[in-house]
Amino acid sequence: MIISGDLFADRITIDKKTTINGNASYNELDIKKDAQILGTQTKPVQLPIIQLPDVPAFQVGTQDFKFQGQDNTLPSGSYKDVILEKDSKLILAGGTYNLNKLELKENSTLIFNAPTTLNIQFKLKGQQKTSILPGQNLSPTDLTINYSGIAAKQEKEDDDEEIDQLLTNQEKKDLQEEEIGRPILFGKDSLLNFKLLAPKAKVNLVEQTTFRGQILAMKIKVEKDSILSRELTGVKIAKQEEIITDPEGGVYPISILLVSLTPDATFEDALNVAQNINGRIVGSVNSINLYQIEIKTRTIEELEDIINTVRSRTDLKVDGVFRDYLLPIEI
Repeated sequence: MIISGDLFADRITIDKKTTINGNASYNELDIKKDAQILGTQTKPVQLPIIQLPDVPAFQVGTQDFKFQGQDNTLPSGSYKDVILEKDSKLILAGGTYNLNKLELKENSTLIFNAPTTLNIQFKLKGQQKTSILPGQNLSPTDLTINYSGIAAKQEKEDDDEEIDQLLTNQEKKDLQEEEIGRPILFGKDSLLNFKLLAPKAKVNLVEQTTFRGQILAMKIKVEKDSILSRELTGVKIAKQEEIITDPEGGVYPISILLVSLTPDATFEDALNVAQNINGRIVGSVNSINLYQIEIKTRTIEELEDIINTVRSRTDLKVDGVFRDYLLPIEI
């Protein structure tokens, strides 16, 4: 795991093969073998380090939306439950949205095309391979999510048992008594971009998640092979079992492409490339219009076919297509 940013806590535990690309301030440090802190270490620190602000008051609406397919846009306003079905895409036009629930199902994508605020009362959840992405010329923190986690009335959800497993016995009691909010959970292989304020909730980012932005929460859990970054650049780290060596000695992941777009191309153009090859964007270097696209290839021949297909498409605003020789590899 690579964490690009600073850590501030009473106690910090850093597991093996983890690199902190930043500073660490703490009273107690438990650091495992093969882990390292690249920045300055400060001890002791005075608590509380920061007083989290309260979520601003807001009123949710009564209308529910379930979005399917790729051609969906939602204007700002007050709604009740917003659900993105599997393999769907929703574009937020910008402004303030007041919601009871936002749920992203498997392989769905939420895009904000202008500075946006999401005020969420009860539930925020993403299943595996979900993406929350900025539009062209926007930064991850142009989306602000204010999260309470407490429903106006008790609600039953189909994942209550899963959420229950994330809580200690005391936290379950506190949740019932509305002392804390419902946990936020994103499934594995997610790509997330936003600024989150959740002063009464736990945030769980499951394995192989890439997060860019800022999280202010009661508790944060980041599982293995995830990346937290302050930068606009975020890349997916390949695991050893995904790496192949071709007959010419090239070493690269079998299911990821680097796609360079023309200078006039937009983020929508990058999404269009991904959709045309049944792939998904998993990383980017915004300053040079370069995107990582994960595809479902398992052999060198399949990968070569996709590369040639993209190169032959003059309508996709593609400058170049490459195997991902530059990708960081987990060792």
